Amino acid sequence: MKKLCSQWAIFALTMFVNANGVLAQTPMNVVNKQAPTIETKKEIQIKELGWMDKNRMDQETTKINELTQTKLGTPLRRDLSDLSTLQRIVDKELVATDNFELQQAMGVVLGNVMLADFPNTLEWKIYEDELGRSRALCARKTNDCLFPVTMLSRRMEVGTKPNVRKIYDDALLRMEKHLPKLPYDGGIMYRLPR
Repeated sequence: MKKLCSQWAIFALTMFVNANGVLAQTPMNVVNKQAPTIETKKEIQIKELGWMDKNRMDQETTKINELTQTKLGTPLRRDLSDLSTLQRIVDKELVATDNFELQQAMGVVLGNVMLADFPNTLEWKIYEDELGRSRALCARKTNDCLFPVTMLSRRMEVGTKPNVRKIYDDALLRMEKHLPKLPYDGGIMYRLPR
């Protein structure tokens, strides 16, 4: 029996070497010595949200609203108080670091506050590029977009506790050139009361 096993092992090893030798000589494995071709980047496309996207975002907002009502006793209001509510979710660790679905739902809530602050400037869109398809908050008639859906999740998934208000303020400063201004260089004209 032992001799039969060792003969089988030699046979299998011989077949492996022969197979690799044959494969090494096939045209598919020949190293190409030509210069690599330059891949063309996919052009950025910004599209309207489809009804499935809108439905998904409504469901995500509902999940976070249910979480805040049951765990914090506070509903979402689509105003700046939602930033404090999101911060409480982060601080109390109500969403696990591996729960990407709820983390991204928190990002939708964050984006909805941005939209409430600048309803005539920002709008939810679908942003497609070589990396894929994302939901983004874009300045109207431009390719300048924010990606609030992942602003919190990328930080939370590595175990950090993001400062929601700072993320919100920093994101809006990146879009400052598109945001309405107060007269006499008075800064950004926010819609939501500060």
